Amino acid sequence: MTITNIDAANEGISADDFTRLEPVPEAGMQRAMDIMRSGKLFRYGGKRPEDCEVALLERDFADYLGVRHALGVSSCTQAIELALLACGVEAGTRVLVPGFTFTAVPSAIVVLGAEPVFVECTDDYRIDLEDLERKIGDDTPVLLLSHMRGHICEMDTIMRLCQARGVKVVEDAAHALGARWHDQAVGTFGRVGCFSFQSNKIINAGEGGMLTTDDEQIIVKAIYLSGAYETNYRKHFNADSALFERYAGQLPAHNVRMNNLTAAVARPQLALLDERGHRYRQMYAYLEQHLSALGLELPRAYAAETRIPDSLQFRVPQLSTEQMQAFIAQARDAGLPLSGFADPNNARAFYNWRYLGKAIPELPQTRRSLQNVCDMRLSSTLQQRHLDYIVSTVRDALAALAPPSVKVAGQ
Repeated sequence: MTITNIDAANEGISADDFTRLEPVPEAGMQRAMDIMRSGKLFRYGGKRPEDCEVALLERDFADYLGVRHALGVSSCTQAIELALLACGVEAGTRVLVPGFTFTAVPSAIVVLGAEPVFVECTDDYRIDLEDLERKIGDDTPVLLLSHMRGHICEMDTIMRLCQARGVKVVEDAAHALGARWHDQAVGTFGRVGCFSFQSNKIINAGEGGMLTTDDEQIIVKAIYLSGAYETNYRKHFNADSALFERYAGQLPAHNVRMNNLTAAVARPQLALLDERGHRYRQMYAYLEQHLSALGLELPRAYAAETRIPDSLQFRVPQLSTEQMQAFIAQARDAGLPLSGFADPNNARAFYNWRYLGKAIPELPQTRRSLQNVCDMRLSSTLQQRHLDYIVSTVRDALAALAPPSVKVAGQ
């Protein structure tokens, strides 16, 4: 039976503690109330960008990342779709994409009638550079690159490869807002960056996304594509571009605009990003040290990356796939929200993307790397006692299921 209230020996820890979300800051709630009282929820309801909470969020978000332009939209998936369209992707275009990502990422390619070209991933959950080099070419004009689960791809080599072949990079940084590669913000290496404000991300606005770029043509196209009909582009801070007149009436409106309530909730959380990132790194370092001591395999980190480790992945090498499922079930019964990629409904496993039909790829290396992997989101509200409970629960479940010949560290 699943435990919902863990016993008093664990200091009142509840299973709900491990899935608790970030509350909306008081400033966000107050601003949202002000907007609701005014009725001005629509992003184009005012006369100037200064009158629009979405435009203010766009300005502040661009400043945080150090980019020229940002566009608020209804989700990260919509940001990806607009980015692909603005980069020239159309029906039949072959788009490179990692084999390990969330289902919404290849979906953005498929709904445009384009063709995903899947690239193998490594045991560390990043795109495989050798397979990328084999598959990149003149017939793959765009790489849609996911920093899946916040594991930052090796950007130096990737950008050299793509620049040498004239391939445009669109970064899916849904799991990497606030992360850096060397001293540069993740999501700013490619032609376009795409970010998420869904509740399980480091900024919790329920839903919402952001498209960022330094490319003037791309931001103009994206603003029109997002639904800036007639002359509403003038209500953006970057409305002085002459390209708006050039593209007027030339692009279809997808009407995927962000609304002012979403922006009001998200905007004050920008100031909390670095603090939250630091907290996540502290938690992850502790878990990494103690879980590795149990003999578990955690992904290696690059020296160049500063991650936002808001989730945990590890392998249990001594367990079979069947034993792994029992291990996950036992941990879940103890209140930990573990999941595995062998689950036939897991949306992060490419072999479950049945909408691809006969185009489901053969990616033996990626399939192998996802077997016997545990995956768990980390709430930023976890305290030391929660971290200790994660370690002890994993240790107990492992001891119960490990083959008799295997000695579990710490026992």
